[in-house]
Amino acid sequence: MHREKDTLHNGGKQIKLGVVPKLLLGILCPLIISMLLVTIFLGLRGSAIVNEIMNDQLNAQANEAANASESFFNRYYGVAECLAATQIVRDTTTEYSAEGFVGHDLYGSLMETLRLIQQDYADDLDYVWLANLQTGELLQSDGTLFQSGEIDFNTRSWYNLVSSKQDTIVSEMYSSANGNDSAVTVASPVFSNGTMVGVVGLDLNISSIMEMLSNVKIGDTGYVTVYDVSSRIIYHPDSSVVNTNAADANYSSNMREAILNKENSHSMLYTRGNTEYYGSTSPIGNTGYVVLGVMPVAEYTSHTNAILRVLVIGVAACIILLSIICAFIAMSITRPLKRLNTAVSQLADGELNVAVDVRSHDEVAEVGAGVERIVDRLKEYILYIDEISLVLNQIGNGDLTFTLQQNHAGEFAKVKSALMHIRSTLTETLTSIAQSADQVNAGAEQIASGAQALAQGATEQASSVQELSSAVQDLSTQATAEAEKAVEAGQFLEQIKDAVDKSNQQMDTMRKAMTDISVQSAAIRGIIKTIDDIAFQTNILALNAAVEAARAGAAGKGFAVVADEVRSLAGKSAEAAKKTNELIENSVQAVQKGEELTKLTAESLAVVADGTAQVSETIDTVARAYREQAGRLSEIAKGVDQIADVVQTNSATAEQSAAASQELSGQANMMHQQIAHFKLGQDFGGRPAPVAPQPTKSEHSDYAGSSKY
Repeated sequence: MHREKDTLHNGGKQIKLGVVPKLLLGILCPLIISMLLVTIFLGLRGSAIVNEIMNDQLNAQANEAANASESFFNRYYGVAECLAATQIVRDTTTEYSAEGFVGHDLYGSLMETLRLIQQDYADDLDYVWLANLQTGELLQSDGTLFQSGEIDFNTRSWYNLVSSKQDTIVSEMYSSANGNDSAVTVASPVFSNGTMVGVVGLDLNISSIMEMLSNVKIGDTGYVTVYDVSSRIIYHPDSSVVNTNAADANYSSNMREAILNKENSHSMLYTRGNTEYYGSTSPIGNTGYVVLGVMPVAEYTSHTNAILRVLVIGVAACIILLSIICAFIAMSITRPLKRLNTAVSQLADGELNVAVDVRSHDEVAEVGAGVERIVDRLKEYILYIDEISLVLNQIGNGDLTFTLQQNHAGEFAKVKSALMHIRSTLTETLTSIAQSADQVNAGAEQIASGAQALAQGATEQASSVQELSSAVQDLSTQATAEAEKAVEAGQFLEQIKDAVDKSNQQMDTMRKAMTDISVQSAAIRGIIKTIDDIAFQTNILALNAAVEAARAGAAGKGFAVVADEVRSLAGKSAEAAKKTNELIENSVQAVQKGEELTKLTAESLAVVADGTAQVSETIDTVARAYREQAGRLSEIAKGVDQIADVVQTNSATAEQSAAASQELSGQANMMHQQIAHFKLGQDFGGRPAPVAPQPTKSEHSDYAGSSKY
């Protein structure tokens, strides 16, 4: 038998594949591919998670700075709006005085209010002021008063913003009065009859919010930038770019549009100059200011790159380690297998003197021990096969008197047992056949005489069965007619039952309508009760009004007349409600009586419907009984016809059986002649069983001396 070897063909050159390449290709390659796929997945997933974390961090810091700035401005939004809504500010801006603010009666209170606000928020407020748009004056908390003509409101950014929005605003940044700090103005309009007549302003020194923004860190190198309502930079870690407009800051178009349009964007990749950044913009409430959180691309991607480097190094180390382990395991398997293959090749060439040298302690060693046992068994199996072949030849010649002398171990024990079982079974079978042949011969003669008598009796039974079939057929026809009449009566009663059911349904509908009327009447009684309560309350109010009119004297006479009329109207309403209630009570009682009569009528109809259904069901039962009786009679008639056919068939069969018994007797004689050719043992009246001849030593000299075992 030729061994088949796995091969690969590369350009016509045959390449053999051993166990080691197969293990490396079949285990290591899929494992490496799986690890690479997992690494790619983990890398992509890790990068996505890190990017998401960086996005969240960037957005969170930008939103935090925007929220802190919004809280700062909202505090002064509230102060400005509350001040604009005070009565003092409204009076001093709407009531005209020839001397302006100074000549107004509330000037002292106004100044005190402005100074108190200035003192309460002295850390952030430079000035609190009020501008009168009608007189053109502007009064500051320090007492400075700018007369009309000294200041042009149209040149002030806060005036233009308040005029356009008609609401509280934050102006663009400007230098404070001391010239060292930056300031903005929170201005709130003062309205009178829907017209803006003045403006309340708070000049804020934003050094505190700038200090807060300087402490906001995004990552390690990120920062925030704040733009005012005119999109100028009011805060940046690099002070040299402060007051630069976003349109001139050399931003890429996507970030420039986001800042100018005050958009809320998240982790946008943009460029400033030739440097790439990630940025998130967040508007500061309704101020028109916007915060930009910035993180350089190098820091944004550094964590992702670190994760990828760790994954690549780890996978490479795992692949090298797995390769070494797989190669070691493969070599430990292939070396003993090669020695075992040499021994098996010698056995295949017919050399039984084989020494199996396997020094391992695993499954390969067990295979080697099995090969040694195979060699021992092969020597015994040759003797078994020779003896079995000789016995099979004896069986083929009809001689069943044999015995087996070898032990026939292993699977050959089953062959020995099967041969002995064949000898016993064939001997018993042939003896039984001979005895049966004698009995068949005697029985055939008895069958022949009985068949003749059976044929004569069957002929007489056939005529009697024919008469019985005719009588049963007449009974079946009569039962069918009676069933049809019962069915017609049942259909008539079913129509009556349907009419009664329909009437019963109509009575149910009428009863439900009566119930609905009762429910609606109860609802109307509730409404009338409400009207009665209203009339009662109106009467009490009229009495109170009359009492008050009496107290008022002459001035309340007209009101007293009205109170009398209301009391009269309340009395009439109560009387009408009472009469309506009585009418409804009478209607409800009549409806209840009608509902009781309807209920009794419905119950009577239900009794009639039940009785009709029972009668209809009884008639249906009778009809089904007639139909079943007709069916049974028809089946009996068919059975009688079949009996007649069977009787006639039996007559013919009896005649055939007589002829067949003669043929059976002849076949029994032939069986005796065939059995005489077999030789049976003494237990069955045959000759003694000879011992099977044993193969001599010279017949196996080609292999008996070739083994050391």
